[in-house]
Amino acid sequence: MEALEAILAAEGFDQWGVCGFAGLPLLPVRSRNRLPEGAQSVIVILIGYYIGEYPNRNLSRYALVDDYHKVFGEKLGRAVENLWNLFKTHRFIQFVDASPIPEVLAAHRAGLGDIGQNGQLLNPVYGSRCFIGEIVTDLPLPVFAGAAPRLCRGCGACRAACPTGALSEAGFQRDRCRSWITQKKGGLSAWEAEQVRAGGFAWGCDRCTDACPVNRGAAPSRVAEFYRGAVDRLTVENAGALCGSKAYGWRGESVLLRNLALISGEGPAALHK
Repeated sequence: MEALEAILAAEGFDQWGVCGFAGLPLLPVRSRNRLPEGAQSVIVILIGYYIGEYPNRNLSRYALVDDYHKVFGEKLGRAVENLWNLFKTHRFIQFVDASPIPEVLAAHRAGLGDIGQNGQLLNPVYGSRCFIGEIVTDLPLPVFAGAAPRLCRGCGACRAACPTGALSEAGFQRDRCRSWITQKKGGLSAWEAEQVRAGGFAWGCDRCTDACPVNRGAAPSRVAEFYRGAVDRLTVENAGALCGSKAYGWRGESVLLRNLALISGEGPAALHK
């Protein structure tokens, strides 16, 4: 484990843990095909993304920084290469976001934090303002065997802050989530269009994360790349260019422009007033 710790520390990873692969309820995604045969261990790694308040932003906090898939992926890639050089008979496969690993559950089992009432991981250092990545390997590693920290107070602040009722005691209703609606392609219903306009965000929401008491003490990101090129406001003029460097670029410029039009009152929402 000392060798593993040194490799991860070289990439600036300060929050990581290991859970067993067996027993994880894998997600039905294409990337399952990339899992190494005979997988034994999942190395779960967190990086923080909080870079400041930006009170005039019209984007979710995680979307202010450059695309974490690329930034995080490059760091994981170097770690994987170093792990393979050390353990040449074993396989190491990295995942960021589009992963068959249920990342919040895996992070919890790896001792990295609690699971909040909004389903997000709560980490003692970064709160829920963190990205989760994994390295799945057929190398058997010592797994976390303690009790994950209890951070969620069950206060219900996240549910109370949700403007659409997407969060409730019954669980999470994705199609009512403003963040999900801003990412939806094609036409929106009158209710959905009104939610984008009322939310004022061209991408994301953040209401439940901002309300969580744990996030009040969240540490700033330690990823230097996240502070370079941060953009807090999406506009008609910069949307196309930012699609090439931000996490929301995968969805395409047309969705972003639609949301901006709805927020300004010049889009389809105006037809339903």
